[in-house]
Amino acid sequence: MTCSVTLANDSVNRIIAVVDQSVILQNQLDEKIKQMYQRMSPEQRAALSANDIKKRVLDKIIITELQLQIARRSGINITTTEVDAAIERIASSNKLSIDKFVAVLAKDDISLPAFKQSVREQILVRRIQSSFVHHEVKVSEQEVNSFLKLLEQNNADQSSEYHLGHILIATPENATSQQIQQAEQKADQLLKQLRAGKKFATVSISQSDASNALEGGDLGWMKLTQMPSLLKPYVEKMQQGDISPSIQSPSGFHIIQLFSVRGPKKVIVTKTHVRHILIKINALVSDQAAEKRLLGLKQRIADGDDFATLARANSEDRGSAITGGDLNWVQPGALVPAFEEAMNKLAINEVGEPIQSQFGWHLIQVLGREQQDNTQLMRKAQARSQLQKRKADAAIEAWLTKLRDEAYIEYRLND
Repeated sequence: MTCSVTLANDSVNRIIAVVDQSVILQNQLDEKIKQMYQRMSPEQRAALSANDIKKRVLDKIIITELQLQIARRSGINITTTEVDAAIERIASSNKLSIDKFVAVLAKDDISLPAFKQSVREQILVRRIQSSFVHHEVKVSEQEVNSFLKLLEQNNADQSSEYHLGHILIATPENATSQQIQQAEQKADQLLKQLRAGKKFATVSISQSDASNALEGGDLGWMKLTQMPSLLKPYVEKMQQGDISPSIQSPSGFHIIQLFSVRGPKKVIVTKTHVRHILIKINALVSDQAAEKRLLGLKQRIADGDDFATLARANSEDRGSAITGGDLNWVQPGALVPAFEEAMNKLAINEVGEPIQSQFGWHLIQVLGREQQDNTQLMRKAQARSQLQKRKADAAIEAWLTKLRDEAYIEYRLND
């Protein structure tokens, strides 16, 4: 019995790859493959050979490990509180309590410690990428304005958004004509499978060389202006469900599918005209004293005293006190949550009960509300986000390639 247990442990702890000064063990690969299979449909699982999925998942582990090594060298850590908060958000997005979410994991044969480790690694990777890449990505006001001008010229700011899938059959740098021909032939074979009804995600997972292959090649939603210029002319002519021909580029042959299309949305927000009186807490003024003082001021207002006059005489928010406590028109999210929540419950001209925020105690009055079309402001914010994402994606891809090229990597899958 001891011998068989030892052999089993040796198998589980077998080194399957060396990545610089670290090693990857068989049990790490097994756990990631198990998690990967849980996200795949039966059809996708059937389309993959065991060796293919092992190689693809191992490559992803290696890229992650290279980034985690940087985190370890840099002393970057993720606290248990951060991990737990992330898991709560995941559970909430799936409309599950934590207990029910853990039960779902158990049903899928995923242990909570393993899932927590996976979440911890994902947070670390995002933080490393942010530290080493994102902070170098700058988008100027001129770039945003030029981008918006381009959208207006093309009327693209009114364009629809496209949900795309992407498959890449890669060719090596300085590929020979024979290598290019082989890649093109493979792309043509995949096109035949897709047009015969094979699911795009299945083909992507089993055949694509793109970095998001294991996610089914899903590129998410994007406007024409967000797309790589190589793909845009094809997408413009496609209908929902269409599959493009193979598209050649220096990196290989691309196949895209248009999953779905949706139109633009207007962004309407409610602005609130509000004023307040603030009493701060200090060594001489307790919470009870501040609240009592504001209740007294509220009674005076109810008896006919002017809110603005009382604000000028009593409010410790010196910026607004000189204007009678007037904060002017504010948009959602502009004020601290406790203040905004209380404000939103008040009718126009109503003076609320004293409420507490991190700044002290407030007496709030709402003077008016109006709807505002924030579509253009949102477009500007989205334009900046799109430009940042485009630059960041390219920078991350180049950084990861460089990271891998400079690392010592030894595969031992077949040992």
